[in-house]
Amino acid sequence: MSHSILIYANCQGEELQKTGRFMQCMAGRLDFKWIPFHLVTEQDWARTYGRDFMADVVTVWEQVETGGLSSNRATLHERIPKNIPVVTFPPFTATCLWPFAGNDPRVARDPERYPWPDSVAAVLSMEDLPDDELFEKYLRVTAERMPDLDRRLRLDIARWKAADAIADVKLAEWVEKTFQSVSLFHTSGHITAPAVGYLMKQLLERTGILTPALARAAIADVDVLLRRHTGQDFECVPIHPSVAERLNLRFYDPDATYRWHGHQWTFRQYILHYIRWADYLP
Repeated sequence: MSHSILIYANCQGEELQKTGRFMQCMAGRLDFKWIPFHLVTEQDWARTYGRDFMADVVTVWEQVETGGLSSNRATLHERIPKNIPVVTFPPFTATCLWPFAGNDPRVARDPERYPWPDSVAAVLSMEDLPDDELFEKYLRVTAERMPDLDRRLRLDIARWKAADAIADVKLAEWVEKTFQSVSLFHTSGHITAPAVGYLMKQLLERTGILTPALARAAIADVDVLLRRHTGQDFECVPIHPSVAERLNLRFYDPDATYRWHGHQWTFRQYILHYIRWADYLP
């Protein structure tokens, strides 16, 4: 029988699964499975993630959530085979980088087009202005409404530490000392390759079924696989230049372009497309 590591996580788990499945040293030895806890339904548990799915699992990598035990997590715990080791790890999150995330009624009506809401852009969607004037107004209003970013960062750090407190893998200290010099986030919940790589290595080091030699080989494979990888970059929400300045984001390039599906947009282009709720499909 083949063996598998089961990853129970949000969409960040898919990055772990893909990385694991391409590691040369694991070929023919270990597969990687993923249950997306933000998408799984009762029908999925009944039809897809039953006894057969769990039969070859030899380790579980479980992403933690602060708060109470969800019904999906309770179902997972019921189905993990006895005596199977579980390694827990926190999610990557960052709200301070996008301080204007908030209500936009258009997202509820059309959640696929621009799923990362901007409350200031939503208000300006009622304006009938040329592009230059509209963008200048966005910059002016966001400057007026810019919250205390140091406080937002402190809240993020507190959340990172709270998640660390209930997990085997610790991320808070590394994220806090790294996020200003290295881009770790494409959105508040989608991560770049350096974040994927750091987490993958931490999990491999704590996976007791791996021999030390195999764990070292796997960690070396991670470095090779992610050398040119960009992470979860299919939807990249640009960081406001004033946010980059106030949080001292040294990696920030004001002239950078950001992938949005098949497009590469500047911060200005993204904001104007978002305000106008523009269709970006060909």
